[in-house]
Amino acid sequence: MKNMLTDLIVQKLNENKDRLKNEFSLKHPIKVARHFALDNLLPTEIAEQIYASFPKTKKMRLLNSYGELKLKYSHIKNTASLLQDVHAAIQNPRVVSLIEEITTIKNQVPDMSPLSGGVSTLLKGHYINPHLDNSHDVAKKLYRTVNLLYYVSPDWKVENGGNYELWNEDVNERILVPSFFNRLVVMETNRTSWHAVNPVLCDVPRCCVFNYFFSEQSPEDEDYFHGASSIFFNPLFKARPEQKIRRTVRRIKDALIKKIRL
Repeated sequence: MKNMLTDLIVQKLNENKDRLKNEFSLKHPIKVARHFALDNLLPTEIAEQIYASFPKTKKMRLLNSYGELKLKYSHIKNTASLLQDVHAAIQNPRVVSLIEEITTIKNQVPDMSPLSGGVSTLLKGHYINPHLDNSHDVAKKLYRTVNLLYYVSPDWKVENGGNYELWNEDVNERILVPSFFNRLVVMETNRTSWHAVNPVLCDVPRCCVFNYFFSEQSPEDEDYFHGASSIFFNPLFKARPEQKIRRTVRRIKDALIKKIRL
């Protein structure tokens, strides 16, 4: 099955390659991370089967820390075979090569660690605040280059919430990338690739298969590192513009940390 899924994904990427290149290289007025969205990645019936194969929510890990509330399952090897196959297909060297060609980010490799990628489910009220991802892999040897997010909740509408958001560096402006059914979103990751998921407003779970690619080469051609340090105060998360108290608290904490380091 994974070979067929790989062939389907490669075919879809090739058919849309020029458009995706243009979309990824587009310069947005509010300077958000480069990205593209590819709809109808797989035949509808297969995408529906992937959705039906998601782990039961009670078997998933609840992440309820500073800036996020969601369910996550990273042990892909313990999931349904179809989830393992689509995950493996996205990590296939042929897919990696095409993503590299589209994004022009060089020397990319899939994450082959035991916790590479996974699946996430957001229930009603779940959300992820604007944040940066860890800059490196678990071993801190490779730079994260792109996030690959494949959404599989049928008939998903913008008004359901749970949509992907790309924020500017000041986190005061954003663009919305709806989490439509059977859509693949690929976003670059670097020191300014702030992104989020707005709260889910409906009773239907928003389900996503996620993968990461990495490279020995820095995406910005210079060394950098950032990572989470505490579940209580994660410096990679920021409050939304309307969360004024949280923003004030964040500024105070940032100032204290800066003072301590000095």
